[in-house]
Amino acid sequence: MITINFGMVVAIYYFLHGAKLALKIFTFFAYTVGMLVLLGEMLVETNVKAGVIEALHALPAEHLSRPTVHYLAVFDSWVALITSITFNLSIWLFWFGILYLLFFWKRHSKQLDSV
Repeated sequence: MITINFGMVVAIYYFLHGAKLALKIFTFFAYTVGMLVLLGEMLVETNVKAGVIEALHALPAEHLSRPTVHYLAVFDSWVALITSITFNLSIWLFWFGILYLLFFWKRHSKQLDSV
C-alpha cells in the first residue's frame, strides 16, 4: 500500500501536475478503485482473522500451545489496538493526501528538482 501511494506521489510530481483535468480525474478514479479493492481484501482478511481469534479464545486454555497463548496475549494488548487504528487511518490519510496533491497542490514551475 505504501509503495502504491509513493508511486502516485512520484507520478503526480513528475507527470500529472501539468495534466489536464480529465486525466487527473481518470487517474484518481483508477487509484480510488485500487484502494477500494485493497480495502475490501483487508476487510475479508480481518473477518477471517477475527473468526480464528474467536475460535482460539473458545478453546480451553490448557489445550493451547505456548505460541498460541502468546499470540492471543499480543492480539488482546494495546499494541494490536494501536496498530489496527493506525492501519485504518492510514488508508484515509493516503487517499486524502493523493486527492490534495492531484487537485489542489500547485508546483512552482521555476523550482529546480535538484540542488
